[in-house]
Amino acid sequence: MSWLDAAPTMVLCGVLLILPGLPLTYLLGLRRLAMVAIAPVVVVALVSVTAIVAGKVGIRWSLPLVLAVFAGVSVVAGGVVLLLRRRLPQPAPGDGLPVVAAAAGGLAVALALGVLTVRAAISSPEELLTTDDSSFHYNAIAHILNTGVASTFRIDTLGVPGRVRGFYPAAWHDIGSLLAMVTGSSVPATANILSVTIALVVWPLGCVLLMRQLAGPSRSALALAGLLSVAFGAFPWELLGWGILWPNLLGLSLVPAGVAVVVSMTGLARQDVIGRGRAWLLAPVILTAIAIAHPNAVISLVAITVPAVVAGLARAAVRRYRAGRRSHAILLAAPIVLAAPAYWLVVVEWRVFSGPMSADSAPFESPSQALGEVLTGGTNHHDAGWVLAVLVVVGAVSCFRQRCHRWLVAGHAVSGGLYVLAAGVPGATRRIFTGFWYTDSHRLAAMLPITGVPLAVLGVLAVVSAVRAGLAPDGVLRRQRTVAWAAPVVAALGLLLVTGGLHHADHRDRVLAAYPKAAPLVDEDEHALFTRIGWRTEPGTIVAQMPYNGSPAVMALTRRQVLFPQLNLGRLTPDQVYLAQHLNQAASDPRVCEIVNRLQVRYLLTNDRARGNLWDGTAYPAPTAGFRQIDEGGSFRLYRVSPCDKAADSR
Repeated sequence: MSWLDAAPTMVLCGVLLILPGLPLTYLLGLRRLAMVAIAPVVVVALVSVTAIVAGKVGIRWSLPLVLAVFAGVSVVAGGVVLLLRRRLPQPAPGDGLPVVAAAAGGLAVALALGVLTVRAAISSPEELLTTDDSSFHYNAIAHILNTGVASTFRIDTLGVPGRVRGFYPAAWHDIGSLLAMVTGSSVPATANILSVTIALVVWPLGCVLLMRQLAGPSRSALALAGLLSVAFGAFPWELLGWGILWPNLLGLSLVPAGVAVVVSMTGLARQDVIGRGRAWLLAPVILTAIAIAHPNAVISLVAITVPAVVAGLARAAVRRYRAGRRSHAILLAAPIVLAAPAYWLVVVEWRVFSGPMSADSAPFESPSQALGEVLTGGTNHHDAGWVLAVLVVVGAVSCFRQRCHRWLVAGHAVSGGLYVLAAGVPGATRRIFTGFWYTDSHRLAAMLPITGVPLAVLGVLAVVSAVRAGLAPDGVLRRQRTVAWAAPVVAALGLLLVTGGLHHADHRDRVLAAYPKAAPLVDEDEHALFTRIGWRTEPGTIVAQMPYNGSPAVMALTRRQVLFPQLNLGRLTPDQVYLAQHLNQAASDPRVCEIVNRLQVRYLLTNDRARGNLWDGTAYPAPTAGFRQIDEGGSFRLYRVSPCDKAADSR
């Protein structure tokens, strides 16, 4: 399958991420740009909650179920609107068609540039990743398709009997399973297409909505926001190639829309297209969607918007104090004063987040180097983006000179400071602030474009304004619409020219980190064997293997259950551990066949790579062990666990 062949599936994916949410955002009173940009948040929230409830009550996960839920919620919401239409506020003012067209134009150019980058980095939608995290994400989708269970509280079992259940953010996997059901695409193709669509559709829409809240109905600002949404390497490109962190990609892609809602809640929006009342109604939806996409994205939203919340509370407290309502002023100011002690109590004393904060990634550079990377956009030793870096600085200076959006600069500084702590400051103390992101510099760097995109847009507008003022100090040219439109267009073309298509080569290289074209873990012959396992084995049986040789991909390619479907060994069951150590001794160890027959482990797939003692039982069985080889490809061999067939027949 080529990317051209996958174009209809990508369009359908975009439709699934937006269309089901439009009736609800319309009934809420949002119009045009805001209605469309908030729709993916509603879709993610409702899909995720439906999956949890369905898993709880025992309803099988399916597309008809999800469609019925969306239809039912829309009908109920419509009934409420009809009953309360006289009490509800008027719909939010929608932007005119010229403004919407400008935003759409910027988004279209960003989409075209993004598609070029994707084609340069990912040779085919079917391309298989064999990174540490990809096997879990692939097999989580396969697990949902096999079992009909998509709950975020049950997904991490991955179909292995005896695995304990716990929380794992499943929004990305839930949507991926629905896309696979609709299109019939393979799990790898579904994963690639979904992630690319999130990066090139959901994220840019959120960036444009945030810019609309900051700059009002400025056609230039909205067009530039769409264009520059794909200009920063740290996001979305870094998270398309690092990890692989697809759930984190989804969570952060929703954050700009979340910031736009917070701007409404705090009264800091310019010609608000959401409205404060609607923003409060949307707040729990936003938090639910982002939390089930990935919890650390909620913390990213909080970290970036703390300055906006402080500014909003401070303004409200001052107004009430001057009006003589001192008790109200004190209540509004209290969160500002108590925030730091409360944070210390929850994080340090009570250790509520001790789980993620126990992880640590060692710093790899000095604090000054990390700060330089924040300022130049060259995080994690990537190339500096000097033009964008200058525009961000100019935008920040413009915010201070015009006394507007200073909170945005502060939010950008918070993200930069967190990155510096993770990348350049040694010691365990830094985890108090960076542990929510596992002190991972890549995840923290991905926060910078959330504020960097609007700051860069404001920087471009400031430069254009200064140039126009210099060319026409008497204001003659300012009154000419042609010049007013031409200046931003020329600026955009200039950006594309001087940055090499908005740093196309750097973005390609970032994505290529997860899609190696040389020395892949699984070669063509082995990939072909993995695919044949789908008809070499029976449904309901389990294939035992060692997870570090690429073999978990069997489950993604064939939907056949494997014994070790992921690389996280922290939650192995005693049965898994015993088979890992002793499976090839089935002919002489009765306990092996007892476990094999109870779990329905009928096959062994191995390439006998170097392994520690834990995996000795998955090595090539001895000729006298009674295993029957039924296929091979590359260095892999597929065996039937024949000694246990005899044990099963004798029962």
